[in-house]
Amino acid sequence: MKIIIALPAYNEEIVLERNVKKLLGYCRENFVSDEFQIIICNNASTDHTEEISQKLNQENSEIKSLLLDQKGKGLAWKMAFLTYEVDVYIFMDCDLAVELSATKLLIEGIRNGYDLVLGSRFLPNSQKSRSWQRELISTAYRNMAKILLGTNISDFQCGFKAINRRVRDNILPDCQENEFFLDTELIYLCAKKKYTFKDIPVDWSEFRDLERKSTVNIFGTSWDYLVKLLKLKCRKSL
Repeated sequence: MKIIIALPAYNEEIVLERNVKKLLGYCRENFVSDEFQIIICNNASTDHTEEISQKLNQENSEIKSLLLDQKGKGLAWKMAFLTYEVDVYIFMDCDLAVELSATKLLIEGIRNGYDLVLGSRFLPNSQKSRSWQRELISTAYRNMAKILLGTNISDFQCGFKAINRRVRDNILPDCQENEFFLDTELIYLCAKKKYTFKDIPVDWSEFRDLERKSTVNIFGTSWDYLVKLLKLKCRKSL
């Protein structure tokens, strides 16, 4: 199976090279070299992310650099998926917050016929380490999304997912969101179209990379998510 792993990167000069090399090492140990491609999606960084991406691209045949002129985490992995034609499309955050061993579970889920495989921090076998503020807001959003959207997804926002070609071709082009909310929109559209999904447990830590500081305003983002949830629920074109 052909696999791509998309890593959105906005001003990630501090951790990018180290984490991409860590991911590359894992992939080389577990997959045949011509089976996988790591796509660094530089979405309008203003630091040295692009130089580092190009360096990694030149040094390693399994790494490609995709430069975008617009910010947006969702836009970054959406463009990476729509640029390449493979069998398995994986998205993970640049901080590698999820223990990489779960990557095999993503691929196994797609290989077994699921359209969408989702890393979840809320399954019995999952492990997570995060601040109480993020835990409170994440839990509240999860419960709100399940009620408003009427789905039984256990975790909408974990940055660790895989989709198959069917979702890539038929669902992703209809997604309007370019920021963090793309996860939720994609899941909801798949649920509405009766696509199959599987939750997998992950070992997730907010503190896995202490040099990297999140710039997300969790309270402002939470309000934005609520507004977008309501708009998504009321979208007439679904």
